[in-house]
Amino acid sequence: MVVQLSRTDGHLDRGVIEPDPNDPIEWKIHQWEKILPGRGFDRIEPAARILQLAASLVRDMDLIAKREGLANQDDYQVLSALRISTHLGQVMTVTDAAAKLGSTTATIVNRVDRLEKLGYVERTPHPTDRRSLHLTITTEGIDCVQRIVVHRTQQRERWLSVLTDLERAHLTTLLGKLAAAW
Repeated sequence: MVVQLSRTDGHLDRGVIEPDPNDPIEWKIHQWEKILPGRGFDRIEPAARILQLAASLVRDMDLIAKREGLANQDDYQVLSALRISTHLGQVMTVTDAAAKLGSTTATIVNRVDRLEKLGYVERTPHPTDRRSLHLTITTEGIDCVQRIVVHRTQQRERWLSVLTDLERAHLTTLLGKLAAAW
């Protein structure tokens, strides 16, 4: 929703311009304001925009991962964590990956099963714990994850190209502030 902002007596005056009929978020907010007036639906528009962009981001990241033969971007996240741990000279177990990625061990096991079938990950015995296995990214897995990183970076650069460097900095600050509040 396009909003004209002005300060009157120390308060923000939101003079609303009619919503863009081609913008589903503006249209929906405008309709809810008519149904339940005075609830401040226009004030939650940033959250609606974040959700809209997040859905687009996930969809596009899934497409990039699928082009590389992965099930989705979640499989990429496992490969990425393994590539970084290898770069740092660290080993990773399923439990470590689950903790690092905020997933359950069962979810990581399913992802590792898929990645192992593709030849991107190997399980090797833990040297001191027979119940545990190390996850190792293969050369093919390294090549795959690095191709995906390049594609993801190029895609994100295209998305953000509509912003100036200063706008990117402001957006980063504001999103960081929101993330810290959750």
